[in-house]
Amino acid sequence: MSQNTVVSIGEILYDVLADQRGVPKEEVTSWVPYPGGAPANVVTCTSRLGVRSVLLGMLGTDQLGDDFVNLLKERNVETKYLQRTPDHPTRDVLVTRTADGERTFAGFGKARSEEYADCFVDAEALPADEIKSASVVVSGTLGLAYPGSAAAIRRVVELARAGSATLILDVNWRPVFWEAQGEAVAKATILDFIAAADLLKVTEEEAEWLWGIPGTRALEHPEEVLAKLPGARGVLVSAGEYGSSYAFSSPGGKMANTGIVPVLKIKVSDTTGAGDAFLGGFIYHMLASGGLPALLADPEKARASVEFATACGAFTCTQPGAIGGQPTLEQAKELLATKA
Repeated sequence: MSQNTVVSIGEILYDVLADQRGVPKEEVTSWVPYPGGAPANVVTCTSRLGVRSVLLGMLGTDQLGDDFVNLLKERNVETKYLQRTPDHPTRDVLVTRTADGERTFAGFGKARSEEYADCFVDAEALPADEIKSASVVVSGTLGLAYPGSAAAIRRVVELARAGSATLILDVNWRPVFWEAQGEAVAKATILDFIAAADLLKVTEEEAEWLWGIPGTRALEHPEEVLAKLPGARGVLVSAGEYGSSYAFSSPGGKMANTGIVPVLKIKVSDTTGAGDAFLGGFIYHMLASGGLPALLADPEKARASVEFATACGAFTCTQPGAIGGQPTLEQAKELLATKA
């Protein structure tokens, strides 16, 4: 897989998890920081699975930033294009958890949302050749909430379009990042942005929020989500404990390739980052199968990629934090082998 490269851009942050479960933020007495942020989670996953992976974004020149860079290097993620700033801190997000591990984003730690380093990525300093030559380019939407990071993300999409990359976008709706703009602005911005995707990852709740497709129907009929995206060739609909589904346009343009994949039974410790590991696993398997065109042409390869993604997402839930629990290739295959 050394010939393939995944480039990801966006927020690089710490999920600061509440030690006490099942209580509101005000009653939490101790917190533990875990490195995360969807763009970082995806490339630590793909790198762990064996794909050359590059992360773009900005960190503070603080201890949290230094620790994050060291972790990325340990995971063999390419860090030479990461930007650093002494003027803004590395982002920390407070996360409360229910008794069974489900998480809620509960605000920010040391600064206001718009003051963190990841808001200030310099679009002009992005590595154009690296982006244009990538196999896959991945972005979420959180950075669209801030002018600097929005310009950088849009520049990456432009460069990906100028090259040969498959552009994968993840809705990743987090209201806490958009409080200054409001929900209406957020929805309009996200809808406009995701129209560029070759493949979109969306949760069943996000499908209902964006297009009014009831969550259950989005899961059971992912082709209806794909129909909302005339330029896309595929969608992944994730629904947590209810599983995931997919729809891919066939080479002739018909939406004949769909399916639903159930979850794997595991003991859940923490669901933070499960969707990102799911996406990272999908990207790995898609590339190993010959890329997106191969999935469009072969329903068996498409389903196998989503099943592998499901195993990666499930494995990540067995340990706290978004990155610490990500599987190796062998671990993902072993877990996948346990499915009925």
